[in-house]
Amino acid sequence: MDSAKHKKGLTDVAELAGVSLSTVDRVLNERGSVSDVKRRKVLNAARTLGLRRLLPSPVHGLLRFDLLMVESHTDHYQRLTQAFQRQARLLKARLVLQHQTWHDRNPQDLLDFINRPRTARQGLIVVAHDTPAIRAALQLQIARGVPVVLLTSSLSGLVGATYIGIDNHVAGRSAGRLLGQWLGACPNGGQVLLITNSLLYHAHQQRIGGFMQVLHERAPHLQISAPVECHDDDALTARAVHHALDNGATLAAIYNTGAGSEGIRQALLARNIRPAWITHEASLQHARLLREGLLSLVLDQDPEGQADAAIQHLLYANGDLDIPPQMHPQLRIVIDETLPHRAS
Repeated sequence: MDSAKHKKGLTDVAELAGVSLSTVDRVLNERGSVSDVKRRKVLNAARTLGLRRLLPSPVHGLLRFDLLMVESHTDHYQRLTQAFQRQARLLKARLVLQHQTWHDRNPQDLLDFINRPRTARQGLIVVAHDTPAIRAALQLQIARGVPVVLLTSSLSGLVGATYIGIDNHVAGRSAGRLLGQWLGACPNGGQVLLITNSLLYHAHQQRIGGFMQVLHERAPHLQISAPVECHDDDALTARAVHHALDNGATLAAIYNTGAGSEGIRQALLARNIRPAWITHEASLQHARLLREGLLSLVLDQDPEGQADAAIQHLLYANGDLDIPPQMHPQLRIVIDETLPHRAS
C-alpha cells in the first residue's frame, strides 16, 4: 500500500510538472542528467503537492551567476566589486560568480554578454542603461527562466526582474530636505550648484528630481542651477564651480549626485569659500573632506548590502534558500560626528 501511495505521489508530481515519471525519478533521486528547467518544474510540483521527502537542490552542481557591471573607478563601484568578491569567496562551495565589465560607450558589449553567456547561467546581476534592445535581451533571459537582478533603477517596469538598491528619488529628497533646513533661515538666498554624472543614468535623474522638488517646496528663495553634467571627472567639477562663481553667483550650496569630489575641493580652496556641500558615497576621500570641514554631509547607498542582497535573492530564486532574503540596502547619512574615531 505504501509503495502504491508512493508511486501515485510521483505520478502526481509528473503530471503537475508536465514531465515523465522517469524524469521525476531522476530528479528526486539525483540519477542521470536533467536540465535545470525540468529540475525546477519537478521540485516546484513536489513542493506544491507536499511530497514528504527531503528534496535535492534545484540545480545540480555549482550555481553560475553572471555579474555584468559598467567599467568604473568610482568609489561606489569599487566597493560593490569588492563586496561581490567577498560573497564569491564565502560561497565558493556553492556558486561561481562570473564578473564581466562593459564600457558605457560600447553598449553592444553588454548586449553580447546578456545574449551569449560563456556557460549556462542560473542568475544574472546587471548594471544597465534603459534601451529597447537591452530590455528585450533581459526579457528573453527572464522568459528562459533566468532570475535577473538589476543594480540600477533605470529598467523600472521590467516584468520578472528584481531591483535591489536604494530609492534614489528618496535620496535626492533627503539631500534637499537637509539642505533646505540649513539654508532656510538665509533670507538673501543664494545659488545651489547642481552637479551630476550624466543625465543618461536614471539614478541621477531621480536624485536630481527629488532634490529639486523638496527645495522648491521648502526653500523657494534659493536659486537652483540647471544640472551640470561632469561625468565624475575632477577637472570638469572644478570648472563647474569656477564657472558659477565667475558668473557672479553667491554660492550657498553644492549638491553633487556623483563623483568628482577632488575637483570641487580644489575649486573651493582656490576661491577660499565653504558653502554647504552634499554628495554621495561613504569613502575614505569623503571621510577626509568631512573632517576638514569642506564637505557637509554624505548619503551612502550601502553597496555592501546591495551585493549581499543580490546574491541572497538569486540563491532563493534557485531554491537554495527556503525564505526570501531579509537583508536590504539601506540609505545612510554620514557626517563628521559619525565617522570612526581617529587616535590623536
